[in-house]
Amino acid sequence: MVSKLTSSPEKIPTTIKSKQLVEKKREQIIQAAIKLFPKKGYHRTTLRELADEAGISHGNIYDYVGNKEDIFLLVHDTLTGLADEALIKSTQNIQDPVEKLKRMIRSELELSRTWSNSILFVYQDIHVLSRPLLKKLLRKESDHVGRFKSVLQECVNKGQLRDCNTRLVANLIKIMIDCWVIKRWDLRGIGESEMENSIYNLVFNGLRNVEGVTSERVGGTEGIDGKRILFLNGGTIFGKAISSFLLSKGAILSIYAYSNNFIDAIQPDHLRESLPETARLYTEKGYGPMTLELFRKIITDLGQLDMIIQDLGISDIEVQSLEGKTDLSSLRLDTNMNLARNLFNPIQEEMNKRGSGIVLYLSPWAWDRHLDSLRYEMVKAETIALTRTLAKKLAESRGRVNCIIPGYIDGVKDLEIQGEEIRELLDRIPQGNLGEIQDVVEAAFFLVSDASKYMTGQVLELNGGIVKAERYRSKGGYY
Repeated sequence: MVSKLTSSPEKIPTTIKSKQLVEKKREQIIQAAIKLFPKKGYHRTTLRELADEAGISHGNIYDYVGNKEDIFLLVHDTLTGLADEALIKSTQNIQDPVEKLKRMIRSELELSRTWSNSILFVYQDIHVLSRPLLKKLLRKESDHVGRFKSVLQECVNKGQLRDCNTRLVANLIKIMIDCWVIKRWDLRGIGESEMENSIYNLVFNGLRNVEGVTSERVGGTEGIDGKRILFLNGGTIFGKAISSFLLSKGAILSIYAYSNNFIDAIQPDHLRESLPETARLYTEKGYGPMTLELFRKIITDLGQLDMIIQDLGISDIEVQSLEGKTDLSSLRLDTNMNLARNLFNPIQEEMNKRGSGIVLYLSPWAWDRHLDSLRYEMVKAETIALTRTLAKKLAESRGRVNCIIPGYIDGVKDLEIQGEEIRELLDRIPQGNLGEIQDVVEAAFFLVSDASKYMTGQVLELNGGIVKAERYRSKGGYY
């Protein structure tokens, strides 16, 4: 739900005298705009469509707004109000300016994650506004950035930062935060925590490798720092996101990624350049298929093995239609499942040898069902069975084995699922929206961290509360 409006009703024309009714109807209009503007664009969205989505007749919408520009203003005011409110709450009862700044960065990133589509829309379409309205919106934005400026000035006054142009630095911080949304096409897989740490370190530590100065992590490492992890099928959307997050927590990572001719290439050279020294990449192209010998070699290279994560899905394949893709996707699902079977005993031996250890399986995500529903269900069921069986095998040595089943996560959406079908899908999800990649990242971090040290054999479904028993019509039939 959108919070109460932050713009004064008298600033936008209305023929309704009841202030409460105006606010109620405008909230409905804002909800409709937040849904339609990012999807269709400002120009292509009509007032009639906005009225229909808001549950208001086309003629009556003019009782609450004068035109589409008024609606744009309401959306912007709502987002700015949410951001201001969050910043105020995040710094309540905090005296240390540095801690204030850290919490403000975190708060702004949380807002960016929640409202990413709406924020991107505002950035993309703000140029269409009339000059007077544009000036009004830019003043609000300037006031919001001013909150960062004030805290930066507190840091300077207390000697925690050297004297600087705090207005300029405040804008630079805001730009770094916003680029997580604006450049999400390039920053897919970069998690909230990693963005927070990077911005914080850039402001307070810089990137120079000065002796005696180490980068600070904003959050605790929860038992991840220094742990040696093998990530199988780590070139997927989830693999890249989880790997990046674990590296930010100080993990030492070896990643095995496929590079098959039916996949949009992972670009191993580019990926390798983006990895720190605490990570090593193995691709099928460079090392061949994952075999027991390669598995042993990677463990030898790691020095020891603390955790294994395997993604059994195919979320690295960008699929636009069923044509020509089903067989290839099925082959990949089979390959992933065969690997999990083949490594079952070797993993058990390795974990028992060291007296502990963590295994995390990621089942195929729900989009994979639309490519091959039978194999999806088979792989998912076998993943659950592997999880529970291996958990029992490793229980005596205090090893932990858990599983995540991702539902409909907003990422590379497979197939021609749109229009009425996507609305039917969202209707089945009690929360009413798709999940975020970060939801999977945070769930994975929980299951490999000390926070879940008494959990094993568990299957965590990230599906927004979707009801399994319901039948959903897809191009492939019913399930």
